Amino acid sequence: MTALRRQAPVWAVVLGGWLTVTVACQAVTRVAFASSARRLLAVHFINHFKDPASVAFGIWLNNSKMTAGVAACIALVALTRWIAPAGRRGVERIPVWVMDVILGVWAVWTAVLAGVLLGAYGSLQLHAFLPDGPAEIVAWALLLALYINARRGRNGCRATVCGLAAVEGLLALAAVLETGRWL
Repeated sequence: MTALRRQAPVWAVVLGGWLTVTVACQAVTRVAFASSARRLLAVHFINHFKDPASVAFGIWLNNSKMTAGVAACIALVALTRWIAPAGRRGVERIPVWVMDVILGVWAVWTAVLAGVLLGAYGSLQLHAFLPDGPAEIVAWALLLALYINARRGRNGCRATVCGLAAVEGLLALAAVLETGRWL
């Protein structure tokens, strides 16, 4: 539990920023171009699945790819820190900067897309985001907090493993909730 408490301040900032971008994009979409966004996105809402257990497993596996990717990024950060001690960092930091950009673009893209979907489809999209959306958002924010803390040298191996396990548990819960298997 202590390992996860270290993530809390960064997690709160990440989550707050994510929600702010989402709400801003939702408002702009709703006011400026909701019908154009609906034509462009052409979302089809599914209310039921033939085999919810296998669909939930597939959703969890798909979401776990991101967890594995961020875990690899965290390992590369640790390797870079080991190769180039503090004060002697230069060219070997370029891969870390590239990862920062990739993860930053992913986070902003996810928030913008969620906001545009909410602005275009309103309560119908909100219903599609529930009940699994909050669990996924918390998982993704924790994942980014793990990476940010690893970048800052705040996480040990135990904190990282506990955090990644918590992310995977939240993603599994979200997948089950998304398919309606819990009903």
